[in-house]
Amino acid sequence: MTRHAPASGSTAAATTPDTRTRILKAAQQLFRKRGYHGTGLNDILELAQAPKGSMYHHFPGGKEQIGVCVIHDLTDGLIALFTAGRARSAHTLLSQVGEQLVTVAEKTNFEICALYSSFVAERAASPLLGEAVSAGYGQMIDTLAARLVQDGMPSRVAAETAQVAVALLEGGSLLAQARRDAALFRTAVKQAAALCRVERPPAS
Repeated sequence: MTRHAPASGSTAAATTPDTRTRILKAAQQLFRKRGYHGTGLNDILELAQAPKGSMYHHFPGGKEQIGVCVIHDLTDGLIALFTAGRARSAHTLLSQVGEQLVTVAEKTNFEICALYSSFVAERAASPLLGEAVSAGYGQMIDTLAARLVQDGMPSRVAAETAQVAVALLEGGSLLAQARRDAALFRTAVKQAAALCRVERPPAS
């Protein structure tokens, strides 16, 4: 299964960007509110105002493929925050990205915080969802580790630090959702950023 459903020469293909985007946005909104298991295809189509035929054109794999694509889009968005940042250090970058994530969490009433974990919970019934989340976490860890290496951190230490930092962000977001308290997420961001501070040797 690829990230994008194969397009054909049909009329539906001409509307791929608009229809596909509406379906994915609707799916993400419903997955946030109801979870993956609690969201039906008809619910997604109704919210997206899309006919069933267009859904199977864009997502022949049905709800599972939609879920995988939602995970990919979420991951791409998070990676973009890290790669687009102009901060000189991973420490500063993570502080900035973390604050952006806290803002998004507050705007979505913390619903977005549990999206990844809700997909992980479906791994037994849908291994593709679990694999997509695993790959997403891997991309985030690798991206942060690469920035730490740029800052002068040894590669093995950078990989371990990035893992812990991502775990702090994920755990902090879930705790903030459970307690409805953004301060808990900000504390996790602060601690994750502190881990990513690389002390440079004084110039000789």
